[in-house]
Amino acid sequence: MWKVISLTVLFSLTSIRALAQQTEPYKPDAEFEFKFDYSFKERMLQEKSDYEAFDPNKKQISTGPLPYLKTELKLLKLNTDEVRVKIINHKGTTVVNRKVSTNQVLKIDWGFSDDVKDQIVSHSYTIFLMNDDKQILSRITLNADTDGTFFVNGQKKGRL
Repeated sequence: MWKVISLTVLFSLTSIRALAQQTEPYKPDAEFEFKFDYSFKERMLQEKSDYEAFDPNKKQISTGPLPYLKTELKLLKLNTDEVRVKIINHKGTTVVNRKVSTNQVLKIDWGFSDDVKDQIVSHSYTIFLMNDDKQILSRITLNADTDGTFFVNGQKKGRL
């Protein structure tokens, strides 16, 4: 039995290493520019249901102007083969899939910053730069943690 468990663990570790070696390199910071674009928006009130059970942990939904997060990513330099961009959120849903050019600005609408921190909406995006054959050449990752820390390619860039 221990042999089966140890073989399973060994196989899992080998698979993880293989996946880690297949990941595409990060696009160098000098080749793109990243900016936060904060604004304030009113949250639309949702209709209340006829009955709601008491939940002491439920957050009260705020009304009035709330911080709303959008980001802009300007591609300053593209390699000769990088001609397409694909942006995928943490659920694997494709947000953008199109041709790309130098100095193009990619805008991502994240939503209300509290929802991003609570991970109610997408809290992570990956930008893949691809060639004509749709092979991934490089990537940029954007991630917001639950404490509001924002990372670009694993480097801390600010707080929400």
